[in-house]
Amino acid sequence: MKKPSFAKVFVPVAIVILLCLAGCKGALERGMLGNVYISNARPSISIDVPNLPLLTAGEGMPNLIWTDVLGGLPIQVWLAVYGTGGLAPLAIAAQAEVPGGWHWDADLYQTFSVDKGIETFNGEGYQACTFVINPARDPFGKLATAVQPDGTPQLWIVRYYAARFNFNDDKIILEYREPLPPAITDLNALPLGHANYLQEFAQRARAAFVVKNGPANLNGVRKGFAQGVAWQNMGQNFLGTASRYEPLRFD
Repeated sequence: MKKPSFAKVFVPVAIVILLCLAGCKGALERGMLGNVYISNARPSISIDVPNLPLLTAGEGMPNLIWTDVLGGLPIQVWLAVYGTGGLAPLAIAAQAEVPGGWHWDADLYQTFSVDKGIETFNGEGYQACTFVINPARDPFGKLATAVQPDGTPQLWIVRYYAARFNFNDDKIILEYREPLPPAITDLNALPLGHANYLQEFAQRARAAFVVKNGPANLNGVRKGFAQGVAWQNMGQNFLGTASRYEPLRFD
């Protein structure tokens, strides 16, 4: 029996592989469906902030400077920011992906944070913490009031949630922000009359987000660049830290 030629075998197989790759690539969607951020893989998720209007949404690629990569490690970020600006509450939903050979580190709590714990969204545990920021050099500082009328910084209190997915290649970040009351100068020593402030703030933050599985119908997904975000200021203060995978050793 005559054996089939290499070309007759290889070409059909190659076509099948290419079609599969094209189909898989085309099936992966991340973006906005109405006012909802969606991803149908890694993880399959939808995130909405129904009580705040969408302020801006889209993609960007900031760099994690504090790595051993010249110029910083490029991070692919998809995000949606909700609010009205000024001194109104601000909510942020983001998905951040490291390049191949890297992973997000396990400690997702922010420096100098308080009220640390685990919060569950859609059955997944997110590390949660609360801290205060000066938005002057914050990636979202242009979307809200950063300076008071007398020129002093307008401080904001932040409730931060983060969880890793897809073998630690992807991270979902949720942030809820409100202007810090002038009477509060230290989250570790609340003044009289504000004993329940952190608990009440955490409750408002948790209630702001609606997290579900990604929708089956992805028709109409919008993509683009998020306007008003200072991507050059986005680093480990928002994204966290990442590390290289150690090469396997057999000695």
